[in-house]
Amino acid sequence: MNMTALDIWITTGMLAVIIFALRNAFLFVPASLRPRGLLERALRYAPLAALTALVAPEVFKPWLAASAFSPALLVDPRLLSAIVLLVVVRLTGNALYGLLAGSAVFLLLGR
Repeated sequence: MNMTALDIWITTGMLAVIIFALRNAFLFVPASLRPRGLLERALRYAPLAALTALVAPEVFKPWLAASAFSPALLVDPRLLSAIVLLVVVRLTGNALYGLLAGSAVFLLLGR
């Protein structure tokens, strides 16, 4: 399939419009149709679930690729930085501190 530059720009523009409409649709929905109760509470966790789905495969990539357990898997920079991030966020309640601490561990341990 060969796409011209114009085709790519049209596709990108259409995707941008669709995403904008879906992300802002709640502004135009009448109050009587908005989700309430359990569904509303569950939707609050959707961004966190999406982020986890994006990050988890990268963090656990060495574990998934290994054919057998190895102690080297426990000192993988990705896993250790994720653990530090979780601990710092849990202790401080501040996601920014967790992000900074996890990034620092990842950069110090190298890739």
